[in-house]
Amino acid sequence: MNYIFEENQKFTQWWLWVILLSFPIMAFGPFDENEVNIEYVLIGLALPLLFYLFELRIKVSNDGLHYQFFPFHFKSYTIKHEEIEKAKAMEYSPLKEYGGWGIKYGFKGKAYNVSGNKGVKIFLRNGTNIMFGSQKHKELAKALKNAKQQ
Repeated sequence: MNYIFEENQKFTQWWLWVILLSFPIMAFGPFDENEVNIEYVLIGLALPLLFYLFELRIKVSNDGLHYQFFPFHFKSYTIKHEEIEKAKAMEYSPLKEYGGWGIKYGFKGKAYNVSGNKGVKIFLRNGTNIMFGSQKHKELAKALKNAKQQ
């Protein structure tokens, strides 16, 4: 399949990585010098690894908008162009409007985002909307518009 637009995003917030990378260090803290709780060490290593694997993948083709939030989605989902009423590139507040980053359900609809405050809001013909966070939000909106016109 030929894609008009492709973007893969990961969690890149420096403050998040400071917190996540402190877990393996803290796993050794609360114990006596002679004992180490292996469960805490494994959890301390697994959390940063899990966040490293998280990836939001967005693609636009002549069929529609394809998205996948790995590892929550093992396959890509498609929103066909016929289902989209309009797409709008915009700035938004992930915390205020959706409660943060990740896969979120808020009063303003559903959101898929991993960093930043820019994205494309997809208004569907069924009355719902979905915000897709994007570092290339203007290019994504333009690609959707161009693909829909073909």
